[in-house]
Amino acid sequence: AALDSEEAGRVVTILERLVTETGDNVFYDEEAAEEWFQIDDETSGLIPAAGFTRKTWKAAFDQTMTGFIASIPQAEMEQMMEELRDRIGEVAKMTPEQKEEAMSLMRSEMGQLEAIRARGVEYQHFVSPYASRLKKIALR
Repeated sequence: AALDSEEAGRVVTILERLVTETGDNVFYDEEAAEEWFQIDDETSGLIPAAGFTRKTWKAAFDQTMTGFIASIPQAEMEQMMEELRDRIGEVAKMTPEQKEEAMSLMRSEMGQLEAIRARGVEYQHFVSPYASRLKKIALR
């Protein structure tokens, strides 16, 4: 089932509660939905209480997070990457080879991020009302 605004809201509310309980940040990769499902399973049981199964949670989480990533303005994404590049540059203990490897990895991550943004475009509209809440738990 495709994401709607109400479902995105439930995902965000659950993640806010889990972040408060665990102190973790929300991130997105292929395993993140399952990791949050397991954390919830060991703690509050918020996910099944909100009507999600493991499978529907993964779909809703993935669509919410890709929609969120797609909703971040390009200029803001570039600024975050710039700050990351500066931080890599400031790490004095890295050899030039290590710095180059870190930059190469970052370029690869940017490519993946662009692919995630492209996948999330169709969900962006449903997630944008929750973007400021997601920023608080994902981008800190």
